[in-house]
Amino acid sequence: MSQALKIEGLKIEEEGLQKIHDYVESERCSHCGISVKFPGIKLDDDGVCHLCKDEGTRQEIEELRKNLNRQLDEVITKIGKRGDYDCIVAYSGGKDSSMTLLKLTRDYGLNCLAITIDNGFLSDSAIKNCHAFTQELGVDFTMFTPSFGFMRNMYRKSIENKVHSNASAKRASAVCNSCIGLINNHMIKTAISMEVDMIAGGYLGGQVPKDAAVMEMNANNLVRFRESALDHYKMHFGDEAQKFFGIPPHVLEKLGDRTLYVTNPMLGWEYDKEAIIKEISQYGWEKPSDTGQHSSNCRLNDVGIIFHLKESGFHPYETELTDLVRKGFMTREDAIGKLNDIPDLDQYSDVMQKL
Repeated sequence: MSQALKIEGLKIEEEGLQKIHDYVESERCSHCGISVKFPGIKLDDDGVCHLCKDEGTRQEIEELRKNLNRQLDEVITKIGKRGDYDCIVAYSGGKDSSMTLLKLTRDYGLNCLAITIDNGFLSDSAIKNCHAFTQELGVDFTMFTPSFGFMRNMYRKSIENKVHSNASAKRASAVCNSCIGLINNHMIKTAISMEVDMIAGGYLGGQVPKDAAVMEMNANNLVRFRESALDHYKMHFGDEAQKFFGIPPHVLEKLGDRTLYVTNPMLGWEYDKEAIIKEISQYGWEKPSDTGQHSSNCRLNDVGIIFHLKESGFHPYETELTDLVRKGFMTREDAIGKLNDIPDLDQYSDVMQKL
């Protein structure tokens, strides 16, 4: 890594490089591999973190997973068929949202609408996957492309300023958190407008709270939550944020007294990365070669990782990967290997130029 990394005014100086070095060399939990640089992590005399000690037995973990899966089953039996679709899937074109779309369509028999947000940094391979995969599944697909001027400003402000809470920073980089907020809002707004009662994302444990397999939303809590979030985003990203983070009153009125179910089915399913890739590959999905270690759709992701490490001193995928270790879906060695494989930004000169 070079002595100083710059993106037109956004730069990582010696202090940031030292934080990255210290992270790679840091002590880690002897069970799950989480770094002591992660906020609140303390190791006992055996080198075990409190998260591992609080996780429960394998039987308890499996029962929790099955319970989350039962919650999803209950939602699917509840949802009404008012519009043309049973479920809107926030479809990134990556492996996890592809698996989510596949299972909901094939195994649960849902008529899904897949929606992709083109953030200006999607890999060409990911865009190709979106079209090929949905066509092979026979699923309706649409792509929404926000103004790149707004997206560029949003990402730069996210890197420059403290936009998100400390809790959010434990789950994702600043650029990813901003993008997730925009995507979630678009899915909610579209679901209400099209009278669809269920939204599904492809998030894993660590990316979202472990009890977030099913979240129920009504008009009252949507207004309360969205108004405060919108004011926050407008303060950082300008008035144009209204369009991307707000829900117009006439849209909220359409929700009426209905309940909107926002689901993350992957929390209730067994996770095996290689098995997922093998299965979705049968439907035309091909693994991109230009999206880094932790993404299978977005070329901005590695840039976000570097700036998160520089600012926070720990990896934004720390929670996700070590959670997979604790649940028995990944080895400690594999997780540490991925976390210590720091992106080489020389491979992303075109991305940095766009920023």
